[in-house]
Amino acid sequence: MIQHQYKYEKYIKANGVGSNDNVADSSKSYISYLNSVQKHLEMTIDEKTLSTENDIGNISVRLTSLNKLSAKTIKNYGSAMKQYVAMVTSW
Repeated sequence: MIQHQYKYEKYIKANGVGSNDNVADSSKSYISYLNSVQKHLEMTIDEKTLSTENDIGNISVRLTSLNKLSAKTIKNYGSAMKQYVAMVTSW
């Protein structure tokens, strides 16, 4: 589980993520994306590991270097990471 998962879900819902999504619950997808990042990279998502745009870039490079994920999947992960960074910087 990502650190501050409850706050993250509340934050992304409050900021309109998934508000136009009729098919799936984007907030749950975003949480799933961050959990997948943790699993692929064997790391914990928290305010120490993901709090800047630079962190997003570094994590994306690490995901790409695994040669297991599509560019689209990494882009989706990046969208979820951007919202996490926005949440952390709003504190």
